[in-house]
Amino acid sequence: MRLFTAIRPSPAAEETLLAAQAELRRLGRGSFPRREMLHLTLAFLGETADAAAAKAAVEELRGTGAFSLTVEGVGRFGDTWWAGVRENSALEHLALGLQENLRRRGFAIEARPWMPHITLARHYQLRETMSAPSLPPVEMEVQEVLLLESLQREGRSVYEVRWASAL
Repeated sequence: MRLFTAIRPSPAAEETLLAAQAELRRLGRGSFPRREMLHLTLAFLGETADAAAAKAAVEELRGTGAFSLTVEGVGRFGDTWWAGVRENSALEHLALGLQENLRRRGFAIEARPWMPHITLARHYQLRETMSAPSLPPVEMEVQEVLLLESLQREGRSVYEVRWASAL
């Protein structure tokens, strides 16, 4: 199974992200994740048969405490456009702690620096005469971490929650 850990946006953040996607649709073309696919990846595990070890790593976060974060701004990696996250020590501590939990259990976590973001569009082409949309800051409460499985159903990607751990 193909697994990753993530945070889902709050309803208010989701609405702001969908509005930014609508503006991107108006300004260009690309592939846009559906509402239920919006997430902030904490760690990508890839293909693994050891869901129990992944679950244990996520469960180790239980009780660390909920916190707030702010989603703001639009950026890109090549043709992938994303919503940014204001620097947040609680989020960084959570992500780096989770990645260490996973490494201790034998998962190969990417060595490149972690950059928190929520993907808005892939394979996106902005019309030359247009500028990228802005994304007003929206605060959200982070109360749980999810272990998600990425699946293909009827030619579409879907994410199924395999485990949720309250913070």
